[in-house]
Amino acid sequence: KPTPPIFWANILTLYSAVSLVTQILFAPTVLTRTVRRLSLSTRFTLAITSMMIEIVAVLFMPVVKVTQTVAIVVFFIVIILSGIGKSHMELSIYTLVSSIPSKFMSAAMFGCLFSGMIPSVLQCVIMGSMETTYESVRKQSHMCFSLELVTMPLALIMAHSLRYISYAQENVAEYRMMKQANSDEGGCHNDTDGENEPVAKMEEGSVDEEAGMTTAEQLTATPVLPVLKKIHLMMTTCFISFFVTLFIFPSLVFPIDRDHNWFGTLAILCYNFGDAAGRFGTTFKCIWPSRRVLLILTLSRFLFIVPIFLCVFKYIPGHAVPYILMFLVGLTNYTGALSMVYGPITPGLVTAGQKLMAGQLMGISLLAGASFASLIAIGVVYALP
Repeated sequence: KPTPPIFWANILTLYSAVSLVTQILFAPTVLTRTVRRLSLSTRFTLAITSMMIEIVAVLFMPVVKVTQTVAIVVFFIVIILSGIGKSHMELSIYTLVSSIPSKFMSAAMFGCLFSGMIPSVLQCVIMGSMETTYESVRKQSHMCFSLELVTMPLALIMAHSLRYISYAQENVAEYRMMKQANSDEGGCHNDTDGENEPVAKMEEGSVDEEAGMTTAEQLTATPVLPVLKKIHLMMTTCFISFFVTLFIFPSLVFPIDRDHNWFGTLAILCYNFGDAAGRFGTTFKCIWPSRRVLLILTLSRFLFIVPIFLCVFKYIPGHAVPYILMFLVGLTNYTGALSMVYGPITPGLVTAGQKLMAGQLMGISLLAGASFASLIAIGVVYALP
């Protein structure tokens, strides 16, 4: 028998709550001088390793047949550990792309969504080809976990391989300084540098005054408050956009039809395709609105909440409208993705360190909006039919 039954009956809700609380509590730690001194490579290694530990623990606990008490304790430990890793992983990605052309932030935003699209499509394929028995569901979970265990080490290898890519060496301080150090050890010098330190190419064509520093040194030397004052409008926009998105999705999706085996899966697929289109749209500068217009568009997304609740309470019957709404919610998440792009290129941010700091602050704003919305949505879901 499950002991205590209330824990195992609500394990997914508890997982989400603990993970989200951990992420929002530990996300601001990236602003401490201790974390800012860490290289990007070290951050990626620690973050991905912590997430891998969670997957391994979940897979092996049933195999070694631990007691329920031990399982609960391990459950909370690995959730907290992976929550810290998830927040630092995401913020490290935004830091990496903040001081280079804005198209890379667009790519990062699309990549975060693409990682959700793959499992969504796979789930549709698996559900269509397998039965819904206990053994079948267990096989599906093993397939998903195995995919994650393959993907995470691959992501870590790719993160460490950035130091060998010439474009990254030219535009990211950490990799540029690694290249210079290796050249100095080998007695070689970059002919284009002469007697000066390497100069990073800024998006606006300005000279990077911090070119002789590593990424960690740039972050350590940059005060937080001046950057915060310059990007507060985009931080607000980002917070609101992801608050609306995560309040609706996925917490308010399943209550629309809890009994239909395919509804939740297809609704999530519609959202993911809409979100993919919206995030990809940030790569086209011709459709970028002004920052104030972007904030207005973001606030208008609250209007989606009304028809979603009408669907939940069956005032709008059927599945067609919810599918369309989920696609539109995903598509209009363009506003959140674009605010992330706008943050590091805000006028007044001159040095690479300021752009890097802006990326971290925007990431914290994103996590805060998503986490608070999800926690509120969890409470709302319990009150729904």
